[in-house]
Amino acid sequence: MAIKDDLKPSTHLKTSMSPATNNLVLNPNSEAIKSQLDLKEAWGVIRWILVAWALAVWFLLVMLPGMDKIINITTAMLHLPNIFIGLGLIAAIFASYSLRSDKQLLWFLGVLLLLAGWM
Repeated sequence: MAIKDDLKPSTHLKTSMSPATNNLVLNPNSEAIKSQLDLKEAWGVIRWILVAWALAVWFLLVMLPGMDKIINITTAMLHLPNIFIGLGLIAAIFASYSLRSDKQLLWFLGVLLLLAGWM
């Protein structure tokens, strides 16, 4: 019985802060600010813009210059792997966007920018 008495919640403990005081409120207009700015919705828009930007970067800085430089089979063997690597990175960006994994989205976007800078 002693063990069961130890497991029961204690009702005589007193909280250290009264519930009437709220020490976290810094601004009396904080509720108005919270209602105006929803960061979750803003990040959803930013994610969409990053994916569209990544597609434009791949198309303009990787695929078009690569296709422009291909004049024979030797130059095709040189530039087609970069185009396909960029296409794989675009697929990874779209997959991480649809799976809502933001760290991977930013990582693949950074690698795509390195590839675009190298091209």
